[in-house]
Amino acid sequence: MIEKHDLAFWLSVGGATVVKLLTSPYAGFIRALATVVAAVFSAYFFTSPAMAALGLDPETYTTAMAAIMALTGEGVMRFVVGMSNDPAKLLDWVRAWRGGK
Repeated sequence: MIEKHDLAFWLSVGGATVVKLLTSPYAGFIRALATVVAAVFSAYFFTSPAMAALGLDPETYTTAMAAIMALTGEGVMRFVVGMSNDPAKLLDWVRAWRGGK
């Protein structure tokens, strides 16, 4: 499955993961490992769907989008899990996003 992406994809994911680790507060080995797993998972599984949703040309944007997914994936996952644990928060967020509150 790793063969699906080229070297540039994996270099951008690796670089973004290193930046994420260096800019995150150190919270131990397990937290760092979870951050790396979340970054790689996000880049691998969400790069293509995000580009399709945004209508971006894969030839041009795959490498950059992979880095963005690696940098933001953990935060988005944490946000989604937090919202699923508190449905009232989710409803408030949806209302605010739609312009009401």
